[in-house]
Amino acid sequence: MEELIKYFESLETRLAAAEQSVAAAEERLLAQNQQITALQAKITELENRPAPEPQVIEKIVEVEKPVEKIVEKIVEVEKPVVVEEEPLAEEEPVEITEPTEPTETTETTEPTATPVAQEKPSPKAAIYGKAVDDIHLAISLGDRFLFQRELFGQNAERLQRALTELNELSSFDEAMDYIARFNWDTESKTYQQFLVTLHRRFG
Repeated sequence: MEELIKYFESLETRLAAAEQSVAAAEERLLAQNQQITALQAKITELENRPAPEPQVIEKIVEVEKPVEKIVEKIVEVEKPVVVEEEPLAEEEPVEITEPTEPTETTETTEPTATPVAQEKPSPKAAIYGKAVDDIHLAISLGDRFLFQRELFGQNAERLQRALTELNELSSFDEAMDYIARFNWDTESKTYQQFLVTLHRRFG
């Protein structure tokens, strides 16, 4: 009997030790599960975080606008230079020795001025810009990044594929049917800028 009692007592001690080890293992598993859930929460937070907007692109677009203003100032400066030369031409009529020669010069200058007046830009070119044969030539670097960000969801491959397929079309109506599949906001400024590009390509 004493041996049986000792045997059962040893079994009880072994069971108590096993229960303690199981409890310790459960605590370790709980801690590991908490770490895994924390890591999963960080991963989902990083995936849902919006991509940062390229601020450098906006600076490039802002730099392009002053260049146009500088060109306008240069054109305004060139006009007064021509005005200063006009009073010099008024001194020529003082020589009244040969009245027949100025009449001949006026007759020769008039036909030369007429072909220059015939070269007038088309109304569409005045509104949308110079027509191009390749749609890629109608898009500046700033417009390319703008279309990629606001129309094609930051996907450069989708933008390039769309421009290539649009370039193979033959009319503006076909181009409008093509872009209708994207369901863009037709009232946005970016959409209207994209239409200007299509007008330059298809006239």
